[in-house]
Amino acid sequence: MSMYMLNDKDRKFYADYYGSLVGATITKVTISDDDDEGNSWPVFDVTLKDGTKLELELSQDEEGNGPGFMFGLPTPNSKEILT
Repeated sequence: MSMYMLNDKDRKFYADYYGSLVGATITKVTISDDDDEGNSWPVFDVTLKDGTKLELELSQDEEGNGPGFMFGLPTPNSKEILT
């Protein structure tokens, strides 16, 4: 299944899949050590509403072909990052 050109069934699957995060809390954000291909992955420690703890990695696709990027966050206001 791909996030490109979703049919109604796929759209429902992804809405339910990502919907499990509603009400969850991100408790920690790290960047992984390099994997065997030299990639570093964004990693989110998350606690779901029911107390289940998860470690989520942001990938560019369902096959894990590389780390991903999340759009929509504000740019960090940090001199360490901006210089």
